[in-house]
Amino acid sequence: MSVLSTEKNPIEQHAYDTYDKFLAANEATLKAQLAPEIAIRYYRDGDLYMFEEMQTTITQFEFRRPAVDNLYDVFVNIRDDEAEHVKTMVACQQPEARLTFKSPHEIPLLVTANLEVK
Repeated sequence: MSVLSTEKNPIEQHAYDTYDKFLAANEATLKAQLAPEIAIRYYRDGDLYMFEEMQTTITQFEFRRPAVDNLYDVFVNIRDDEAEHVKTMVACQQPEARLTFKSPHEIPLLVTANLEVK
């Protein structure tokens, strides 16, 4: 299943497709296994530094804390992350991308009438 055109992002699209096929072929086996603790900490409990900020298709009011109840959920989350990478790579390659994306680490330059910036 193609998430988006693969012209500008064949590697991320290939990763998505590979995980999607793996999930379809192993659904029952994966659902019968618990999610590893590291996945639970990352997806449910962890500090998702830049997790939301780097997604181009998520609104500022939508936060992802995906299900992570079993190993199937873990691989669904990894696959879905790859889909976000595809969309992000397409967005980053748009001519106006530099004008629309902002780092949460940028500090706006404040200039007042009594402050000279050197």
